[in-house]
Amino acid sequence: MLNRTLGIARKYGSKAAALTVIAGASVPAFAQTATNPITQMLEQIGLDGVAAAVIAMGVLIVGIAMAFKAPDVAKRGVKKV
Repeated sequence: MLNRTLGIARKYGSKAAALTVIAGASVPAFAQTATNPITQMLEQIGLDGVAAAVIAMGVLIVGIAMAFKAPDVAKRGVKKV
């Protein structure tokens, strides 16, 4: 479309119109500042929530490991008594 408009402007001898078309066509190219959706998503994640989730997972994993070890520890205690 830009080439067609430039061709029409040149055909009728208007260099000023051709420059205006070029200047007008380049403005929207710089006006489009779309942000990356992944960057937006990562910026919205708070570190407080992440830290709480990591601590909760750690407590859960240690709790599960202790639940599996509890019978063995109890057996050892009973044997020594």
